[in-house]
Amino acid sequence: MDYVKTLKKLYKAPDLSASMIIDTFQRRDGISVAVEKVDVGKPGFKIISDKGVFLLLERPVDYYNSKWGRVTNIQSLMLNYGIPVPLYLGQGDMTEGFHKSTASKDPAAAVEKWLYEIFEIDLASAYFLNYFSKSEALKEYRLIIFEAIESFYMGLDHAAIMSLIPVFEGGLRNLQNIILDENKGNVTGAVFEKRLREILKNWGSRRVSDYDWHPGMHGIDGIEVDFYTHICPQSDVINCFRLFFKNVLYKPSESHDEGFNRHVIVHMLGNNFSRATNFYRIFLALTHITFVESLTNQNVPFFWPGYDDGSRRLGQYLKQISTIMDGRRNLIKSFGVPGYR
Repeated sequence: MDYVKTLKKLYKAPDLSASMIIDTFQRRDGISVAVEKVDVGKPGFKIISDKGVFLLLERPVDYYNSKWGRVTNIQSLMLNYGIPVPLYLGQGDMTEGFHKSTASKDPAAAVEKWLYEIFEIDLASAYFLNYFSKSEALKEYRLIIFEAIESFYMGLDHAAIMSLIPVFEGGLRNLQNIILDENKGNVTGAVFEKRLREILKNWGSRRVSDYDWHPGMHGIDGIEVDFYTHICPQSDVINCFRLFFKNVLYKPSESHDEGFNRHVIVHMLGNNFSRATNFYRIFLALTHITFVESLTNQNVPFFWPGYDDGSRRLGQYLKQISTIMDGRRNLIKSFGVPGYR
């Protein structure tokens, strides 16, 4: 397209105006353009030319990255603690609780405590009944998920965590095949991440389908991804999932590495998955699968529905088996079996 160089130059302006756009096109390309103010989730300008309709934001994407709140920002901080953003919490409550924990004298311990406190039995029940049981991507694994939840509340932390790793991989593969209309079997972590990026871009591009050019096109891919996270809340959440997947769960790791990592767990290269809160981590990763699916599957709720009679009844059952197995940890310690951190 003839005007890409001009658009890229204008994109870099720290504070764009309609007059600046008109003057630049006249000076550089010798053409007159019509400019309208628009809002696509961020304020910008619609530029109508003889060769297409273009979109520029008032400020560069980098400005919004540093100055504007989005879920991707808090997810980037949570990566240091190996946590995917909890989708059932409001952004304000989540940010406040997390930042309060990281500001303590022992941030790692405080974040673990915060994660423990925001995850309760009725939450696991509600997600199982309202999300996992209605998900096309996870439906063939429902019994495994339920048994993992039972195991966790019976104190069988290792069994619960390890059983959900292949469920996550199978569910993510099924999700991507459904949304991208493909039929791929086992794929690598790099392919998984690439396909998540594709889903993010496909969804975000709907917001700007009327434009022939927008920030990130014919340029740096990272700019386009960030652009979508600012104009499309769904793309913002999908990006959180992509970041957690790439930088935590599927990050290339060695046996001595700390953190929550699929490779270390599956291949038994270390024991850093023995923290009970790691069940919450992989469980929350499954909730991100159902969030992406909810964009196209009306049977899966888009908004958190809260608790109902069914989830409370299932929660009561889990509390009962948890109470029955309450002495298990002390028993295994008495036989000299390594405990839990």
